[in-house]
Amino acid sequence: MTRSMTKILVQLASAALLLAAGAGAAAATFPAKPVVLIVAGAPAGGTDAIARIVSAELSQSLGQSVVVENRAGAGGIIGTKAVAGAPPDGHTLLMGHVATNAIVPALIKPRPYDPVADFVAVAMVGSAPDLLVVSSKSGIDNLADLLAKGRATGSLSYGSPGVGLPQHISGFALAKASGVPMQHVPYRGSAPAITDLIGGQISMMFVTPGAAVPYLKSGQLKAIAVTSPKRNRFFPEVPTVGELGFASVEQTGWFGVFAPAGTPAAVVQALSTEIGRAVGKAEVRARLEAMYLEPATDPSSRTFSAFVKAEVDKWAGVVKTLGVSAE
Repeated sequence: MTRSMTKILVQLASAALLLAAGAGAAAATFPAKPVVLIVAGAPAGGTDAIARIVSAELSQSLGQSVVVENRAGAGGIIGTKAVAGAPPDGHTLLMGHVATNAIVPALIKPRPYDPVADFVAVAMVGSAPDLLVVSSKSGIDNLADLLAKGRATGSLSYGSPGVGLPQHISGFALAKASGVPMQHVPYRGSAPAITDLIGGQISMMFVTPGAAVPYLKSGQLKAIAVTSPKRNRFFPEVPTVGELGFASVEQTGWFGVFAPAGTPAAVVQALSTEIGRAVGKAEVRARLEAMYLEPATDPSSRTFSAFVKAEVDKWAGVVKTLGVSAE
């Protein structure tokens, strides 16, 4: 080996040691200030509620305040991009979900951010399918009734909490699979859509269980299908879309914490460990299950990273196959 090559190798090794030392120092001092957990949506929604459960636990375990900050707008793009561009030190995090970190990048052109390259998947929190609901005053008892009404009238209308969310895609997929024309009516969240559904302004909607349950209990809404591959333990009497012949409509929403790309591995591991410990607590699981969310069985960064990559690929294929757009 020549003297010049030896010198280069020594310089590379020194640089690697410096980088490792820097990462170790960052982890040792983390968190050095309050941590901001961004929700790319409005307060009082499902994602916001999950974020506040996680932030309360992290504030205790990290010994530093973890503050939830809502940055709504542009279908979640504004808040999500804010985290992608934040300093990669673990002090700015995202409570992401299937729409922000898998569907929107496949649906919006040009792509607003790279869901894999721009983020580190820190920890999964939980997952939940959607329910297909109708107004109890509609006279519809099941999916067959709903589709028969659509064929008789020429079309149906379905609400969603916004363009590019799973509920939008599910309605589009059901229309394509059934051959019944369905007009998408996007709202700013589930609450106004549910109000119009109860009032008869729209025919149906796919909705998260947490948002629908109060109206199911009051008798104002009726659940006629669930989008999970098998019957949901919280709603065992509701048939799956697969049972009813529409497996292409299956989808499960999920929620998890992300950090900007480049965040030191030791910091990511520390956050992942603490979130995993929180999700494993009986009292935290009870709070998540009260929202009809299935707590993650393996919240780890490694497992969540592989899961997110698979979801990104899956939803890119779904968007392309269905031909759905953000229009």
